[in-house]
Amino acid sequence: MVAQLKAFIVENGITGGEGLSVILKKYFPEIDVLGLADNVEAALGRIAKLKPDIIFLDIELKKGCGFQIIENLSAKSKYFFIITSHVEKYALKAISYGVTDYLLKPFQLEDIVLALNKVKKKTEARSNKVDDIEIVALPSGNKVELIKKEDIIYLKAEGRYTRFFLKGDINLIACRNIGEYEKLLDPKMFFRIHNSFMVNITQAKNINKAAGNYLELKAANCALLPIAKRKYDLLKKFLNIK
Repeated sequence: MVAQLKAFIVENGITGGEGLSVILKKYFPEIDVLGLADNVEAALGRIAKLKPDIIFLDIELKKGCGFQIIENLSAKSKYFFIITSHVEKYALKAISYGVTDYLLKPFQLEDIVLALNKVKKKTEARSNKVDDIEIVALPSGNKVELIKKEDIIYLKAEGRYTRFFLKGDINLIACRNIGEYEKLLDPKMFFRIHNSFMVNITQAKNINKAAGNYLELKAANCALLPIAKRKYDLLKKFLNIK
């Protein structure tokens, strides 16, 4: 790690939290484990007092839900959340909260290594004040529309053109094919789920398996988008669903 980082563990069972603490202390001396909690109230109180950098966070707690902790931290953007869960069903919601990683139990030592490497890269980016370009230009006819990446819900291929579906029930068409935007947009945020569709993964709600594999988006007016068979395993890997 670039510098000593402080971690706090929130686990449904203290035994599991203690196990993770032992692993971190044994294999990651650059991580200072500040403490453990097994419920929302205790975790919020100790996090506010101890001010860790990294929060290892179980979702299903004895009292409350791990997402309540993220929602109640007013400066949540300064924390690196690494989700630890027995189930994959919370992965899309976790991604929408901007978590650093999602570890599916029982995870291996190498999974923790990869998660902490992501923390390292984000720490370096903060130190160097590396900011991503937030605007995308959409050439269309005799004008160029400038939109924020965060406003994009999904893209749809329409031959040589691409239609952008944006927040606020807005859609715009650009005279470039979807492949060009796949190269341009941040691969950590946008995923090509189908030859015809690319989505902003932070706008995804769940993977619906009822009638095949479909991605349901948060916007109420969005239909279910099909996930191509060859893309499904890649999507699971993208979301760190083991």
